[in-house]
Amino acid sequence: MLPVPSEFDLFGVYLSPLLVSAVLALVCAMLTARLLNRYRLSRFISQPALAFLSIVGIYTVFFGTFVIPA
Repeated sequence: MLPVPSEFDLFGVYLSPLLVSAVLALVCAMLTARLLNRYRLSRFISQPALAFLSIVGIYTVFFGTFVIPA
């Protein structure tokens, strides 16, 4: 049987685990984009917006699978 993820309680407001992992992923992707810009590695990316969305998706799957408890 698969474990069912439980909601997060934030001052009486229940948040879904996907929302929490997506917000965490967005913050980490912003930090990653800032680091890529700082060290001028973003010049090798032809579609920066698409790369940013891809990084957000990768982080969301990572946090949703490994970090957020089920």
